[in-house]
Amino acid sequence: MPLRSVWSDKACPIARSLDVLGDAWTLVIMRELFTGNTRFERLRVALGVADKVLSARLTRMTEAGLVTRVPYSGSVRPRVEYRLTDAGRDALPVLHALALWGAAHTAAPEWARPMAITCTGCGCPTRSADWCTTCEQSLTAERTEWTRPGADGPPVRLAEVA
Repeated sequence: MPLRSVWSDKACPIARSLDVLGDAWTLVIMRELFTGNTRFERLRVALGVADKVLSARLTRMTEAGLVTRVPYSGSVRPRVEYRLTDAGRDALPVLHALALWGAAHTAAPEWARPMAITCTGCGCPTRSADWCTTCEQSLTAERTEWTRPGADGPPVRLAEVA
């Protein structure tokens, strides 16, 4: 049962966008896809989500054109990876805007290192959702890396995984 009304037929582009991107699971699944978690089991573990919930969200994201299913071998039964489509990749500034807003207006756990959104063109962190505040280039997946707040290790280059 849907938790809200369907807004796909509304005149307002914000309402129509929320119809596709407005579910919190959709956004955190996209975050994981941008960082290279493209297989169901890895997504399930990273998100701590029930199989049924993840399956339903991935199906909805596929139907909405945000992801595509790409077969891979590895076992007797067919397996797929989920890859962002152009429409999914175009939502990167939305994720950046949410991360920047959250960093500025919500309290992070004391143990969490801050998330950094870095332009790989100039190597500088940015405070913009869609362009580098230093070199003024667009922050596409090909020009962006993230330092993830909840994980140790090197930054993730989005172009290598998206």
